[in-house]
Amino acid sequence: MHSRQIFSSLSDGLNARLRPIDARLARLTTIFAAILCAMTLAAGPSPVGAQTVTLARNHPEATAILTGRAATDQPLTINVNFALRDQAKLQALIASQQNPKSAKFHKWLTPAEFNSRFGRTRGEVNAVRQWLEDQGFQITAASSRGITATGSAAMAEAAFDTTIAASPDGTVFANLTDPAIPSRFASIIGSIGGLDNTRHAIPLVNRTPNAASALAAPAPLLASALALDGITGGDTSPDYSGSSGTAFGPADFYTFYDETPLLNAGTNGSGSDCIAVIEDSNYLASAVTLFDTTFALPTASITNVFPDSTAPSTNGDEIEVLLDLEWAHAVAPDAPLRAYMGSGSNALPDAIKRAVSDNACSSISISYAFCGGANSFYTVTLDSDFLEAASQGQSVFVSAGDEGSAGLASNCTVGTTQNVSEMSADPNVTAAGGTQFVPTYSSSNDAGSVAESVWSDPAGATGGGKSKLFTKPPFQTANTPADGQRDVPDIAFGSSPYYPGFYYAEDVDSNPVLTCCIGGTSIAAPMWAGLVRLIRQGSGREGNIDTRLYQMGPSGTTDGLRDVTQANDANNNSSGNNSWNGVPGFSATPGYDQATGWGSADATNFVNAFPVSSTSPTPTPTPTPSPTPSPTATPSPTPTPAPTPTATASAEPTPSSSPTATASPTASATPSPAPSPSPSPSSTPTPGLKASAPTISPNVLNFGEVREGTTSPSHNLTITNPSTSPASLVISGVTVSSHYSIFSGSTTCTSGKSVAPGSSCGIAIRFTPAGVGNESGTLSISDNASNSPQTVTLTGYGVN
Repeated sequence: MHSRQIFSSLSDGLNARLRPIDARLARLTTIFAAILCAMTLAAGPSPVGAQTVTLARNHPEATAILTGRAATDQPLTINVNFALRDQAKLQALIASQQNPKSAKFHKWLTPAEFNSRFGRTRGEVNAVRQWLEDQGFQITAASSRGITATGSAAMAEAAFDTTIAASPDGTVFANLTDPAIPSRFASIIGSIGGLDNTRHAIPLVNRTPNAASALAAPAPLLASALALDGITGGDTSPDYSGSSGTAFGPADFYTFYDETPLLNAGTNGSGSDCIAVIEDSNYLASAVTLFDTTFALPTASITNVFPDSTAPSTNGDEIEVLLDLEWAHAVAPDAPLRAYMGSGSNALPDAIKRAVSDNACSSISISYAFCGGANSFYTVTLDSDFLEAASQGQSVFVSAGDEGSAGLASNCTVGTTQNVSEMSADPNVTAAGGTQFVPTYSSSNDAGSVAESVWSDPAGATGGGKSKLFTKPPFQTANTPADGQRDVPDIAFGSSPYYPGFYYAEDVDSNPVLTCCIGGTSIAAPMWAGLVRLIRQGSGREGNIDTRLYQMGPSGTTDGLRDVTQANDANNNSSGNNSWNGVPGFSATPGYDQATGWGSADATNFVNAFPVSSTSPTPTPTPTPSPTPSPTATPSPTPTPAPTPTATASAEPTPSSSPTATASPTASATPSPAPSPSPSPSSTPTPGLKASAPTISPNVLNFGEVREGTTSPSHNLTITNPSTSPASLVISGVTVSSHYSIFSGSTTCTSGKSVAPGSSCGIAIRFTPAGVGNESGTLSISDNASNSPQTVTLTGYGVN
């Protein structure tokens, strides 16, 4: 046999033996491929594809307590925020809008124009939407500015290639790394929210610990309170117990800050344009009415707007809402007001976005600070809204903070190094700081201005310093520290609850009560929003006032700015700087400083000096923006009942009582008696019945990491008596474990408190760890409910 024949025979035999093996291998390959396919499907869609990019600074810094893993079925609401298109053109446009030599000077955009020019295209939105749906998310809203979707933690981890950790009890969660997205979306997606719940909002309000109250019913207390504001007919000496002393009402502000000439000339904020206040709580409308009638102000015209479709409950932040409404109204007494009240985990960002997209109000006041969130929340999410506001001619004022140079750290505790409120440091807003002073009273009214110093008293100190996130904007390149960063504040107003302290009307057991004394930079923001609204009355919208403000600053008193230069004030022992919590601060100096900015204002001189006219060769009259129609009706001697809103309406006017005549700032007429407290809307419950089990939200308070020996900011909870309850909920006692304390300044659920069916009250808790480590506790509420006592779990971790 030839070798070829031998090889062929062997080959045929070998092939015959290998054919069954090949068949088996083929079947195994098919099975293995099927298993791989099944495993891929079980793990979810491919995270983001082969080519990805990460969104820088899109995860929280304070995640040390997150030692567990979020449950795979943890529900999440994801907010995909788009980066604005053509940002260089947008910045150039805004600069032109503030340049009197430009043909675009004060030619403001409408929201539709802004979104058309700088929002994402339909194709881009649809591409991102399709990708999210492919990952398993359910889309609930989509626009040229962003997409909202719902899904689980497992979906988010797979889609964004990150790990979502959680606290041991699962109540706090956050992504540990920056999310990844397909590289084709690198210039489209700016930030992603909803991957954590560590961000918190802190109201920047301060009041004296022994605040005295003048009850709503006519009494010697009220007469005394009236006298303090320059209204005749009452004793000029305070007739209440406590150490608060004499304090400011609206007429004192008018005298001290020289607003009286403006009001006498009819510059009072009248017209259809409004002031917006950004809030996350509902409020007692009759408290605002009490403030108005007590101080002879015209009846406030307030429209309530609910960006999240449902009204928020009345919670511990109600005090902020009332302060903002009352003092914005005091400074611009004829300007309509809009209270944008968000609800849910994204309440304040939703309220900000709605106030900007409505474009109804030229002035926006924000008296809160954020902490605990990702840096991109400030640089992308909020900044996009503030850029839009600037392009539409809206002036945004943000409180600079109440923790001095220490500010709030990333874990929402008072800082141990220098920090600023980064929302106030956005270059498209104006940061409002605080001053303090001991006024001189003539008879019962302020006699005129005295020198102001940096606010720093037992209650707090004005925020100020340099941003860690925003570089120095063009308007600050001169006359500010050469630190390369955005410096705050820009301006200031009186903010100390002690020197001089300010009156306000609050909600006590669902009754309006006149109270002394309150302050915080939260009062400076609405004051400045009101003052700039007066400028709007005569010259139109001004947009972000920073460019003009920093032009006026070096001129000082010539342009109505009152420079704060005092390094010491023996009357109130001011340190002259905003040092706080052992953190070195910044002193008041001639010109700009990081404690009070350019200082406060002589209202009349500032309002008259601020407007400038276009100097372009072909000036164009300033167009009136096209605001979203406001549901607020113009007040008439006999108000027309407000129309019933449609089922989908989210704004509803607050019913107004018959307006009182506008009093001159120096009026001597005795005001109308303050109204008696409004009766509870519910019928009188039958005595002896137990109340239904109340709703407590949240039922766990997690304070995160707090440095031992220091006290955390307040964490608030709300107790609601169901509307179907057969009786009022009567609180008989509130106790709390060691290392935790009840902050009376924001607590309304006190012993003896009666909560009518359908009403709520709040408790504010603070945490002071005695050492290092976990310190859990319990809040116990005793009452006449069927499930008394109710308990709330408290968790916190002490650190060095």
